Amino acid sequence: MYNKVQRKPEEEKELSAFDQIAQDLGKYMRPSSQDEYQDYINQAPYNIGKMSALVWWGQEPQRRRWPRLSLMALDILSIPAMSDEAERVFSGARRTISWERAQMEPPTIEMVECIKHWKKSGILNQIVI
Repeated sequence: MYNKVQRKPEEEKELSAFDQIAQDLGKYMRPSSQDEYQDYINQAPYNIGKMSALVWWGQEPQRRRWPRLSLMALDILSIPAMSDEAERVFSGARRTISWERAQMEPPTIEMVECIKHWKKSGILNQIVI
């Protein structure tokens, strides 16, 4: 049969790093289910005031309560905003670089594309008299 091993009090105090972490995890409030997203959307709405969503998700209480969801939110919310204008300018470069112009250096292409964009948007009209 199975015999229970009795531990001495001094052995209980000497926990490994893993056991200490496991013991500490029990101190934090965890979602009631395995689906953090469902737990989050089933909560009452939060008023974060003037704080940005990125700052709110980066706070320790949110990171403890929803560890995976907060990492996902931080990943998504920290993506820099991008203008579609840059994409349009880049796409226009394919018309500039024809077979005859394939030997153009990158700085030259950049200058030509900037001037084309400035001309189309009217910026050159304000500078050139």
